[in-house]
Parts: sequence; structure tokens; C-alpha cells
Amino acid sequence: MTDSTPLTGLQGNNPLGFLAALGVQVLFEHEHVQPRLWWTNDVIPHALVDKFDINQITKQAKNIFKVWRDSTALNPGFGNKADNTAKFTKDELRLYLDNNRSDEPGARFAGALVAEGSYDLTTGNTAKPSDLYFASARNEFLADARRVLEKVEERDVKAGLLGPWMYDSGLPSFRWDVGDDPQYALAAEKPGGNQNKKKTNPGPEALALLGLSMFPVYGKPERTLTQGCSGHWGRGGAFTWPLWTRPAGQPAVKSLLAHVSYADQPDGRRRWYQAWGVSRVMRSSIKRSDPGGYGNVGPPQHLQIS
Repeated sequence: MTDSTPLTGLQGNNPLGFLAALGVQVLFEHEHVQPRLWWTNDVIPHALVDKFDINQITKQAKNIFKVWRDSTALNPGFGNKADNTAKFTKDELRLYLDNNRSDEPGARFAGALVAEGSYDLTTGNTAKPSDLYFASARNEFLADARRVLEKVEERDVKAGLLGPWMYDSGLPSFRWDVGDDPQYALAAEKPGGNQNKKKTNPGPEALALLGLSMFPVYGKPERTLTQGCSGHWGRGGAFTWPLWTRPAGQPAVKSLLAHVSYADQPDGRRRWYQAWGVSRVMRSSIKRSDPGGYGNVGPPQHLQIS
């Protein structure tokens, strides 16, 4: 074990890097010994954890990814398209959530994906997913999740934790990487235009999938409310997240995520940030080109907190 393990590939100013760092904690949430997480205060902050080194993290990831891949949260078992898209009918949604009312690894992910009482009336009363669901009809979220968790290798995880990211895999992307935004295009066509050609980093993608379970959703007619997200589903949305410089266990991290959960906090709330160790609050816009979900996060902004 080490006092501090730098995860230099997981940068806090990128939603994918941030979610992946949360995923490192999720890897150990059922273990007696669990890592604390915090961030450097550099120009480009990166994650740090304690109690575990890189090899221990990658070994744990190999085991936990398999458990998540086979979980009921990622395998609803209804025998229809909803098994891959999470666009459940009302009856399926109730059964799906009921089947995941446990403390088993992966079960909490269901409550970060869909919530009872939130339906997309334009598609026939099917479940409305998290604001961070960016899958299109061609790219089915749950099917992609199972594929990533099945195919990701230990070397992918290690490369993602240490960086630099190489973008050399053909596995799916969940589109939480700021590199998916057209402003970062290095080619004639915008990123994500052809999902069959897009290259990804499956290690961070798999870890970020686990990290998403730290952002629960709440039911509201025609609109699922997602912790950390604000604005309208189709336009003007944003994802907001904190960075902190003091080691925090997973319960403390959950509290930080809940307290710094949207873009425009009251002045009184911001005055508490320094005492909590919050050094920055970041925000990325949420962009969608398809009412059904397809989209991405935009370049991050560093919000004024003092």
C-alpha cells in the first residue's frame, strides 16, 4: 500500500476523468478497506487516492467489472429492446427498480439511470433516463455498457489511470469526454459523427460507468431530475461537479456531490466550500442533437466560488 497514489490520467476538468475517479471508489465500496479520493490544485487537477496502488486498482477493476456486467441493473431480462436501451414501459420500470433494491454491486446503478414517475410521453410513456444518458437509437446504452465492461482489459484501465489517453479502442463511448465535443475536432468530420470509426479509452469509460452510480435520479412527470444537472433536457442543460483537496471517503464524497449539485448555488452555500475543502466547481453544458438522448458534454467552465 502507498500513502498517496496519483491518478494522473484522471483529470478533474473533464467529466469523463471526474466520473472515472468516482468509479475507482465504487470499485472498493463493498470492501472493508476503501480508498479516499481528492484532487491536486494544479492548473489541470488530477485525482489522488490512498491505501491502494495502480496494480491493486486494476486487479480490483477486473473483478468488479465482471460482477457489474452480469448484474440485474445492466441485464433487465425483459426480452425486448428495453433490455438494451433502458426505455422501459411503466410496468417494466417498476419491476426493474424493484429487482435492484439490494446492496449487491451494481444495483445502485439502476437508481442513477431511471426513476419511477418520469416518462417520455412523446415515445409512448417510456422511462425518461438520466440527464447524462447520451445514447441514440443506434447506440444502445445498456448494450454498450455490457460490451465495454466485458471487453475492457487491465492494460486499458492502467493506461487510463496514468495517462496520457491514447484513443486507440473501437469500444463504445458514453460521450462524457470533452473530446466528444465538436470544438475539439482534429478531423474534417465532427467527433462522434460516425460511431463505427470513433476511437475511445475503454478504461476510463468503464470506470466512469461505475462513477455514474454516485448521481441518483428522481422522478418528475416528463422530466427526470439528475443530481448534479440542471436546465432543460433538450437545451440549456448543464452538469456541475466539485473538486476538493482534502482526502474524502465515499460517504463524504456523496455529501459533497449532493451539496455542490447545480450551477447557481446560493451565496451562503458557497461560503462553506472552503471549510469543506472544495477548491473548484466545474460546469459543462449538455448538448443534444436528438430529443431521444443523443448528445455530449461541452468544454468545462471554472465557476467563481468566492
